[in-house]
Amino acid sequence: MSSIQRPGYSATAHPAAPAHRAPMQRRHVVQWLVLALMLGLFYGMPWLRWHDAPLLLFDIEARRIHFFGLGLRTDAIVPLLWLALAGLAALCLVTSLYGRLWCAYACPQTVLTRLHRAVRRVTTLNGRAGGRTEPVLRHALWAAVSLWTGITFVGYFSPIGGLVGGLPAFELGGWKVFWIAFYALATWANVLFLHEQVCTYLCPYGRVQPWLTDAFTPSIHYDARRGEPRGARAAGGGSVMQRARGLLDPVTARDYVFRAAHPASAGPRPTFSDAHLGDCTDCDACVRACPIGLDIRNGRNDSCIECNACTDACDDTMARNGFPAGLILRTSIARIEQRPAASFRARPLLFGALTVLFLALAITGLLAAS
Repeated sequence: MSSIQRPGYSATAHPAAPAHRAPMQRRHVVQWLVLALMLGLFYGMPWLRWHDAPLLLFDIEARRIHFFGLGLRTDAIVPLLWLALAGLAALCLVTSLYGRLWCAYACPQTVLTRLHRAVRRVTTLNGRAGGRTEPVLRHALWAAVSLWTGITFVGYFSPIGGLVGGLPAFELGGWKVFWIAFYALATWANVLFLHEQVCTYLCPYGRVQPWLTDAFTPSIHYDARRGEPRGARAAGGGSVMQRARGLLDPVTARDYVFRAAHPASAGPRPTFSDAHLGDCTDCDACVRACPIGLDIRNGRNDSCIECNACTDACDDTMARNGFPAGLILRTSIARIEQRPAASFRARPLLFGALTVLFLALAITGLLAAS
């Protein structure tokens, strides 16, 4: 069985210096494009109009729902519930086929956290101003983003033009002020203090992953056959793919992983010569890069949001040592075990059928309501 390979990387030759950067750069471009799209949709949709009516507005005072040109009474909300279920089923379908792309790119928690870190980078002045300027500027910018998020959120339930127009003159009602302040404070504190901890402890999406995925669903994995036993070594030794050692058998690789992950029960790890070490230099760059401190080398964890930070950090380390990229990579268990392609996968078929069913019910209900 051969090692897991990324397209474009050779197991027998050093990759070109910039080669490992190309997938990373493409991924970062996609992340920022999705971030811009999600923020544009969220902040912009309350301002859009269709036939002189809001494009999307759950008007609580008028007890009407404006939905892409349709004016629905609040007692005719069933089609929108079917549409929400169709969206949920579609999310399950995408997860089953492609993994946690939602978490890695489009989840509001991920988008706002990524935006906050961009604000931190922008406000890092590197000594070009007083020591107190950076935190003041950072908190001021994030407070402005949080306030506008609160206004926008309430703008989905009350015409946003009236909200913005009433702010300078303090003409908003007490409940509107309360909910704007509530969601602004929630946004500010959530991203500032919780960030990915929400994904780990609060979000149910990660906890249902075993029900949504199968052996053919891609996720982030560590190639233990190539990487173990891990350890620091002198420079210039070359990858295991360029040495006589080659790849470990799966049982031995799992044993080394267990020893590294459970030192209390497995005892101290044995010492190996450089010639017998795997490609993992045990630099812990992947752990430091992970926003929640997971060590992907110790096996899959449902808390992993597949942000690829560990992949990028490991690829940088591989490049510095002249090793092929892909020690940590996005692949599936079936591909690791070199299983043949499945002709029938129950979960994607189930979620696909539910998506079509719920979408048909939603369209039928919306046409009837219009």
